[in-house]
Amino acid sequence: MEPYSPIFGHLPLMRALRQNWPSDAHSTYANLKIARDWKKYFPAASACPPVVYMDLWPIMPEPFAMIFDPAFASQLTQETPQPRHPMFKWAQIPLTGGLDLLSMDQADHKLWRSRLSPGFSPRNLGTHVPAIIEEVETFADALKVKAGKGAEWGDMFTLYDKTVALTFDVIVRVATGLRINEQTNTQGPMLLALRALISYLKLKSLPNRLGRLTPKYKRVINHNSKIMEDILRPQVISRLAALDTPGEEKTIIDMAIREAKISGQVPSSGFIDIVVSNIKIFLFAGHDTTAQTLSWVYWELQQHPEVLAKMRREHDEILGADPTLAKEILLQNHHKLNELRYTAAVIKETLRLHTPAGTLRQTGPDFRLVSKDGVVYPTHHTVTQTIPAAMHMSPAHWPRSVEFLPERFLVPEDHALRPVKNAYRPFELGSTRCIGEEMAMMEMKLALVFTVRELDFDFNYALWDRVIGREVRPGEEEVDGQRAYRAGQGIGYIKDNLPARVRRRSAGVV
Repeated sequence: MEPYSPIFGHLPLMRALRQNWPSDAHSTYANLKIARDWKKYFPAASACPPVVYMDLWPIMPEPFAMIFDPAFASQLTQETPQPRHPMFKWAQIPLTGGLDLLSMDQADHKLWRSRLSPGFSPRNLGTHVPAIIEEVETFADALKVKAGKGAEWGDMFTLYDKTVALTFDVIVRVATGLRINEQTNTQGPMLLALRALISYLKLKSLPNRLGRLTPKYKRVINHNSKIMEDILRPQVISRLAALDTPGEEKTIIDMAIREAKISGQVPSSGFIDIVVSNIKIFLFAGHDTTAQTLSWVYWELQQHPEVLAKMRREHDEILGADPTLAKEILLQNHHKLNELRYTAAVIKETLRLHTPAGTLRQTGPDFRLVSKDGVVYPTHHTVTQTIPAAMHMSPAHWPRSVEFLPERFLVPEDHALRPVKNAYRPFELGSTRCIGEEMAMMEMKLALVFTVRELDFDFNYALWDRVIGREVRPGEEEVDGQRAYRAGQGIGYIKDNLPARVRRRSAGVV
């Protein structure tokens, strides 16, 4: 990219890319800006380059090769899949010690994914539907309490906190069998410990390497790791003893142990360490990205009332006109969730516009990214990274790319709205595709079923400013004209945790 400094590389450019944004705006917007304004940064190019090289030395030890094209991403993750970059393992060490699926080499990943995948299978998740519904019902009831009297708006609150509590309760219950009631007994020790550890999951940059040498880092990691270990390790050990007892519902721990025993392995201390580490990574990934996505779904539904009306009609058609009967219907036949095709499309379109992350890969000297016309893009000695957020917004791959159109996921393969192959990758693709995709979709659909027909949502940042006594001038605290934007580092969060208020819908209101 231009401009490039022989001394400072792209560091000045990165600062320029972040100009005119709030100081807490997430770095993903820089990648979107590169893709959108590519003519500025590649004046001699005729199109946005499929691979963009970013030199951030000495902050980062290696340059980034960022993939903006679906066909090139497929070469990296599917056609000749490359291993995850060691940066992943380094980043996860504060939480898992580097023993989790994200950190494992390809051989160990294949073995442990085969053991853990049955816990996330549709069949096993189906046995957890009553438990998930129980948690979702608690979530819906908590929102209804926030509504005003009659059809009036209630007081402002932050929705993201509610979705975090919901998704954490669900993943803990499905993974371990524990019901921790984070939604009703907030600020529980395990979630607080997990969130503290997550804040240290950062890439191997110079500042982050120095940060790990501080007494504070060691103190925070040791304290919060012990809290999680004291809760999770006894649970794994107890599930070992209870595995052969009758019962249809099986936790992710149960399924991993069963698969290991089938293969003849006797669970050892090292085995338990790996199970605990993977439960930690599931608790992290299984609550945060799902909570953010669900929050963004509610946001997009408010921005597009015609989409909300269509979703409500689908719920009426599939689950009956009385929303209070949805629980009974789904308990009798949870497969009806699969019939909510438009609801699933709304979630997918939200994930397209608000993509959680990409993947970082380490490529060997023999690996090359090659275009159809034979142009070679070398990647050795780089951090090779897919940029799904940019791919998802590319007009070259997505017709009407800036519009919110759930229908694009429902049209036939030959329809003009249909995206190109490999262009949709919020859960990434290939052998390391997100293991919890099915579960995330299930709990988000259930949350929407239990809320959107009975409640209206209003995301009112101007009112929130008054509530917290903050003065914001027009145009400030915005990204692309929106007060709701992705903030922070790592996975990030929604600005101000998405301030909201709700009201009860009147019967018969569309």
